Amino acid sequence: MSNTITFTKKRLDSLPIPEGRKRPYYHDTEVNGLMLRITNNGVKSFAVQRRIKGRVTKVTLGRYPDMTIHKARNEAVKTLGAISDGINPNKQSDNVSVEVITLSQVLNDYITSRGTNLKQDTIKNYISIFNSYLSDWKDEQLLNITRDDVEKKHREITQKSPTRANTSMRLLRALFNYALGEYEASNGQPIIIHNPTKRLSHIKAWNREPRRREIIKSYNLKNWYKAVQELPDNSLNHKKPNQGSTVRDLLVFILFTGLRRREATNLMWDNVDFIEKSFTIQNTKNYESHTLPLTDFLLGILKRRKSETGSSFVFEGISPDKPINDPKKQIKKVREISGVNFTMHDLRRTFATAADSLDMSSYALKKLLNHKDERDVTIGYIVTDVERLRSPMEQITNYFLEQIK
Repeated sequence: MSNTITFTKKRLDSLPIPEGRKRPYYHDTEVNGLMLRITNNGVKSFAVQRRIKGRVTKVTLGRYPDMTIHKARNEAVKTLGAISDGINPNKQSDNVSVEVITLSQVLNDYITSRGTNLKQDTIKNYISIFNSYLSDWKDEQLLNITRDDVEKKHREITQKSPTRANTSMRLLRALFNYALGEYEASNGQPIIIHNPTKRLSHIKAWNREPRRREIIKSYNLKNWYKAVQELPDNSLNHKKPNQGSTVRDLLVFILFTGLRRREATNLMWDNVDFIEKSFTIQNTKNYESHTLPLTDFLLGILKRRKSETGSSFVFEGISPDKPINDPKKQIKKVREISGVNFTMHDLRRTFATAADSLDMSSYALKKLLNHKDERDVTIGYIVTDVERLRSPMEQITNYFLEQIK
């Protein structure tokens, strides 16, 4: 999608934020070749694009409004001039000099370069981490960030959250690794030659992160389920009357299928097969589609939902054209009523724990959870038909139904 407009501050500020994976480009009428791209996170970036030796090359100039329209036009003219001389600005020290490689530029280039290999939730997470913990370095020259700086920054963030300190440094490590291979001088030599985050490994400074192991204990499942069933009648549903029933069905569906939150909330009716009694998750964490059988209990939930909604999403949000998001307030209500403290991912762990307690094979368990083990080369040759998972799913469903009686 692209449009041609005259770049003005008023127009750029009022451009609509795209939905889904759309990233529209707007072309400036003043400088031929200057573009503005908008992501669904609202990030607006100036860029130019031309062919260099027959290959389409895109050069990111900077983010709006940090880079003004006037400066973007000037930079576009310079960059397009270099391209016309056969120079690739992405690989020339004259145009991508050490002085102008900032951390924010690397983040922007990294996200652009990875393209569809990065999920939108991942991009949002990167931007959130960057803005929360690395924003004071956004205009810092990359070569000015030293190992001492990294060690100090890690210690500072650790005082607030050891886990966030590690997460921030992992992002920084990824950005430096990208810069190592991306930015080159005219002689082909890398401009960035070391990754300062290596200091943390050298001095063993990475914080220990205990893995969450919370589940809903079997003796708490009855109270939890009862509280979930009461959601449609609670007072939190003033915005939309059926939100309580949507969250009720969503929580039960996740518990009985072991899906991740986003996998469940983004499930669409097009991916539910009532004849074959199965459903398929297309956009999964490991990028492989995930098909599971539907037990009679789950079929009952989905058939009721189908009769109650006109949305294309099984679990519709406030707006019928969007899926439900993270229902934090309603989950809080379930915690208050049941006395069971849980997160939505705890439901997935509860499913996995229940499956494991039923002595299922490791292959069946991995298939049910859509886990991918790169170390196990044999599983790549095993194609598990959905019918082979029907019996394990029935066992898990029966186990939960027994607990909530």
